[in-house]
Amino acid sequence: MTFPQRRGHLYSEGSIGSKDGFCRPFDAAATGTVFSHGAGALLLKRLEDAIADRDHITAVIRGFGVNNDGSMKAGYMAPGVDGQSGVIAAAQAMSGVDARTITYIEAHGTATPLGDPIEVAALTKAFRLNTAASGFCAIGTAKANVGHLDAAAGVAGVIKTALSLKKATLPPLANFESANPNIDFEDSPFYVNRELSPWRSDGPRRAGVSAFGVGGVNAHVVLEEAPALQPLAATLRSAQLLCVSARSQSALPVAIGNLARYIKEHPEVPLEDVGYTLAVGRKAFDHRAAFVFAGAEDAIAKLSSAKPEANRVVPAKRPEVVFLFPGQGRSLRAWVARCIRANRCTVVR
Repeated sequence: MTFPQRRGHLYSEGSIGSKDGFCRPFDAAATGTVFSHGAGALLLKRLEDAIADRDHITAVIRGFGVNNDGSMKAGYMAPGVDGQSGVIAAAQAMSGVDARTITYIEAHGTATPLGDPIEVAALTKAFRLNTAASGFCAIGTAKANVGHLDAAAGVAGVIKTALSLKKATLPPLANFESANPNIDFEDSPFYVNRELSPWRSDGPRRAGVSAFGVGGVNAHVVLEEAPALQPLAATLRSAQLLCVSARSQSALPVAIGNLARYIKEHPEVPLEDVGYTLAVGRKAFDHRAAFVFAGAEDAIAKLSSAKPEANRVVPAKRPEVVFLFPGQGRSLRAWVARCIRANRCTVVR
C-alpha cells in the first residue's frame, strides 16, 4: 500500500498512468493503468491433506514459474516477451497439463499501449509450444475493475481466478470496447470475454495467472478447479441437532427463518456439517433455540413452524462455573443448594 491514500498523477504520453482515470486493458483506447490500494491473503495446504481433512478447497495450484529477465530488457521498467513467455512455459511444464486445457488467463494487463501487446505476444509464444489452436482461451484482468494494487496485484488475480473456478463462471473484462490494433488476437489462442458467462470445459477447468514486476521479476501460476469431495457415509445417528442464536428476541425467528430457507435452497449441503458449524463454529448469543430433526424435510418443517425442542434466554448475570469434588457432610450439600438457588454457580458433574 502506498501513501498518501489520496493522490493523482499528471498524464504523460507513453507513461504508465492512465489519461482519463480508467484502466482499459487490451483496448484500443487504453492509455495506462490506475493505481489503487489493497491487500490479499491465501491459505495454502497440501492437496492430499486438505482432502483428508475435508477442507473447503477453492482451487488447486498445479504449477508455478518465477524468473527475472532484467538483464534481457531494453530498460528497467520495460516488459519483455522472452522473460514472460519463459515463466509461463515453466509454470505449464511444472503443472504437467496441456496448454489447450487452459481456458482462462488472468493477465497482468496494465493497459499500457506497449505492455499489453507484449504480454499477449509472450502468452502466445508460450502456448504455441503445445498447441496451434486459436480463440479458445478467454483473457481478462482484475485491474480493469480495481486498478493496479501494486504488491497485492498478483494475489488479487489469484483470488479472483480461484473464485471464478469455484463458481464455474468466466468474468467479463471491464471497460473493453474494441481490441488494441497492435494485439493479434485473431492468430492467438486468446479472446476477450465481454459478458459474464458459464465456464464450460470438457475436463477440469484450468486457468493461468500472471504477475510481472518492475525490474524484471515475473511470476505465473496454473490453477485448476478443486476436486469434488466424496460424500460422507450416512451418519449412524437417527437424529441431528441445529442450534440457532440471536442478539434479541425479535431477531431469533428471523435467524430461524433464514436457516430454513438456506436448507431448502441448498439441498446438496450435508446437514451434519450445518449442525456442526452452528454448534462449534458460531458465537452463541443470548437468545437461543435448538431443533432436533431426522432429515432435511423434518428440519425445514420444524424450522418453518419455529417450534424448537429447547428455547431459552441467557440470564443477564451469567452464573459462575464451580468444580466440586466428592466430599461428605451436610454443610457442603447445604452450601451447594444455596449457590444454585441464588443462581451463583452451575454444578458440573
